[in-house]
Amino acid sequence: NMASEKKTDRFSSFSYIATNPTTGVVRGELRAIGQDSALIQLERMGLEPISVSEKKQSLLDMEIALFEKVPPADIYNFTRQLSVMLKAGVPLVDALDSVHSDASNALLNRTIDSVIDDVSNGMSLSRAMNKHPKVFNPMFVNIVKAGESAGVLDKVMFQLADFIAHDLKLRMGITQAIRYPSIVVGITVLVGVFAVTYILPKFSTLFSSTRIELPLPTRILLATDQFINDNWMGILFFLAFFVIVFWRALNTKAGLFQWHKFVLSLPIFGPIAQKMAISRFCHVLDTLDRTGVPILESLEIAGKTAGNTFIEDRLSRVHSDVSMGKKVALSISTHTHDIFPPHVLKMIQVGEDAGAMDDMLGEIGAMTDAEVQDRVLKLTATLEPVITVVMGVFILVLALAIFLPIWDMYEALSRG
Repeated sequence: NMASEKKTDRFSSFSYIATNPTTGVVRGELRAIGQDSALIQLERMGLEPISVSEKKQSLLDMEIALFEKVPPADIYNFTRQLSVMLKAGVPLVDALDSVHSDASNALLNRTIDSVIDDVSNGMSLSRAMNKHPKVFNPMFVNIVKAGESAGVLDKVMFQLADFIAHDLKLRMGITQAIRYPSIVVGITVLVGVFAVTYILPKFSTLFSSTRIELPLPTRILLATDQFINDNWMGILFFLAFFVIVFWRALNTKAGLFQWHKFVLSLPIFGPIAQKMAISRFCHVLDTLDRTGVPILESLEIAGKTAGNTFIEDRLSRVHSDVSMGKKVALSISTHTHDIFPPHVLKMIQVGEDAGAMDDMLGEIGAMTDAEVQDRVLKLTATLEPVITVVMGVFILVLALAIFLPIWDMYEALSRG
């Protein structure tokens, strides 16, 4: 029932006193999803429990747990190690237990403990992982589920590790490319806010004591500062209201659909998002098709992993067409001709006709990745000089706003 599921999902801390055959009485702490799970862990550690008691979780611990996350690199290491052990024929529970001993992330450690308990009690790996969406996203769970149903879990995990590594490398490349422009923009905004709210008001007292006419840049910045001072509560309320409404909209299916559709229509970022979705779809479909997962199941899962709900909706129609007997290339061309470039559609058709669609999908994925990286590099190369010019103009306006009145005051005093 629902109550038991909620209880099972909650991790607790336990203090224990136990005996060890070599060192005698030992004391310690561990985390588990229940007292039975804690006893099982002690047994695995070779300890004979004397007493096991649950510790009350403090508010600080709860806040830390709320913000805990598992870095993508740790998910990759977990997947790679598990795939190697499964390929070597190690039983699933033993493989999970061995990977657990090497995991360094606390949340991942606790999650693997829970997965081990569930799998030991007869639950499938995908269902056990599905209970931890904070660690294993739907794409990960669906691919594992497909591998289980096709009896090729070891192959799927191996391909999944390669896909995660590739996805991580692509995203890190994009992050590094936009890091410098982001830092420059952030510093510029901070300098502007500091200058308008702190530096300029210091001079405004001096300017007001004279009868000189303030130049336009000074009047603009002083008016901006005055507006912020007079309406700062309203500005904060508006910003908070906008953020809350936008966040709630993104958490609805219709809102997220419209946002993803809007992103694709943007002049510069739209093509990048579109190509990243195509790349993801091709790599996941290649991963599943290469490991022997049935094409219908592969299409259903790959269609849900594009990362854009607008494109995912189109790809769901592809799955429906193929389930009724149509060819994959024809179905993709029918429903995504305005998303997939013509040369990509042609390559998929050639690959399907030649019986080597997995190889062709891999080539399309690699080609699209190169196009994404090229577009990001060009975007960065364009943004850097633009940002430099904008910064220069802003600093010039700020300097004129401060020094022009001082110059006018100096001339007025000189004329005396």
